[in-house]
Amino acid sequence: MNHKSVREVIRWLLLAAIILYVASGFGITEYRTVESLTFGLLTKNLAFRIHDALLIPSVVLLVLHTCFTYLFRLKKRKDFVPPWPAN
Repeated sequence: MNHKSVREVIRWLLLAAIILYVASGFGITEYRTVESLTFGLLTKNLAFRIHDALLIPSVVLLVLHTCFTYLFRLKKRKDFVPPWPAN
């Protein structure tokens, strides 16, 4: 697996985690609306458990996303050869 595919997987997982985090937060604050929209599948208690469980994975994915981006840019920078002669 090359670095681009790893970055893509991390990006998509982070996006999914953020969407679920926001949706579960909305399910906590506006539980009556969310329960009726999901036909009773997402209750306030379930939304709270999902929201609570997603905190650490979201932070880990965010750190990985930023670190990998920084490390790959740094790697590209080390391989950079300027077009002008070095003194």
